[in-house]
Amino acid sequence: MSLARTIIFGSDSEVASALASQSELKIDELDEYGYSPLIQTAIVNSVSKARLVLQAGANPNFTDLTGRTALHWAADNGNFELCKLLMSKGADVNAYTYAGQPVLVMPLLRAKSRIKKLLVTNGADLDFAQDFINAKLLGHRFELEGRVDVVDHQNTFIEIELEGFYLEFSLGILIESLVEFHKNFGGKHFRQYFGHLNKIIASLEIASELMQYQHYLLDAKMYDKRITRLLDAEPLVLPIIFTGHAISLIRFGDLLARCDRGEFGRKNGTVVLYEMTQQSFTKQLAKELLYKRQFPEFVNEGLIRYLGLDAKYSLPLSLQRSGNCSWANVEAIVPTLMFLFLLEERGLKKMALCEEEALNFYNEWVEWDKDRSLHFCIDSFKDATPARKASKAALLASILFQSCDYENNRDPQKANKILSILTIPEYDYIVKSYIKVFAKDRDSADPRLKSMRNFLDDYRANFE
Repeated sequence: MSLARTIIFGSDSEVASALASQSELKIDELDEYGYSPLIQTAIVNSVSKARLVLQAGANPNFTDLTGRTALHWAADNGNFELCKLLMSKGADVNAYTYAGQPVLVMPLLRAKSRIKKLLVTNGADLDFAQDFINAKLLGHRFELEGRVDVVDHQNTFIEIELEGFYLEFSLGILIESLVEFHKNFGGKHFRQYFGHLNKIIASLEIASELMQYQHYLLDAKMYDKRITRLLDAEPLVLPIIFTGHAISLIRFGDLLARCDRGEFGRKNGTVVLYEMTQQSFTKQLAKELLYKRQFPEFVNEGLIRYLGLDAKYSLPLSLQRSGNCSWANVEAIVPTLMFLFLLEERGLKKMALCEEEALNFYNEWVEWDKDRSLHFCIDSFKDATPARKASKAALLASILFQSCDYENNRDPQKANKILSILTIPEYDYIVKSYIKVFAKDRDSADPRLKSMRNFLDDYRANFE
């Protein structure tokens, strides 16, 4: 048995024997699963195995193929003792992945206060983590394309994609947003829906935990028992990954909702509610969808035949923007579950009203979340370092140019807030660069630039 499989399935003594028996042990190299031995110990959540591998000389800052260190894995798994051990051996609390995500991000999103405090106390840069989260959230909320620089713990600019979410991050940031909306004064006029909102949050938290077990092999019985219990949830939310795409399925009694705002959604509807007429949606099927490699042919067509899916209703959500399928199709769970809960409560005769209320709740929450993320960016500007101020100003300019529409009555207020930063002399070069690049002449100017110019005129700011 390989060292990796011994770490995953073996006892501590077997791991120790495997480490001792390999005469030319390369402790810092990727195994057949794409991880180093130390990262494998973090994946299986074993402090004792990690200690053995560290004693064998493992580098605590060695990364996997995505740039994640063992500390990333330990913090994501909520393993306080393993985090302490790794840090005692020199693990970098400010390590970040090739996508720019620092260790502190997932503990923040999952409200793991004990691990957050441990990391921050030992030097983790809270501003760096919060800026990463906010940049990604703004990128999606305002449907931004391209890249932006954020500032790391060494005050150095690093480039991150504004698109490109992955499911665990999407679930974490979505749950955090809904919890804050529930607590915030801005959501008080939706209190009649908060019972349903609590159930939505609970469903997303179960989905988030199920996602975490994708990194553990299912024949490890200790996890299979927990997964089996989680799959009893009603409704059951399943985020599914297959060949470059991610969707969400929701089992609700005899109904199966598919949230897919990509090409499937373009042809069939972005959220389709099916009745299952032939087979039940079993736990075994759920496990296979979650933890075995899936192909589009089965997810798009085979599942329909196997379960005898009969389309009954469609919620009219917008299509996703390029690169954000995981976020778009996790976010779609919110109005879908709200609709199903309202329909269960009021009956089929009120279907149109249930849809209207569910979509209204969803749209108001999205606008609140836009305002919240924009407020955080602007509010944190005044106390930021010069480098971080430049980063935030560039991000705000992207929002103004790409997303603020002069004809949308919600956007002038956002534009004025943004321009309060961009008209500071140190940052007016950013707006000037947009004008220079996108306006060869006024007749052929990009329509987004026309909108920007209108906002500038109203703000009495002259950048020509």
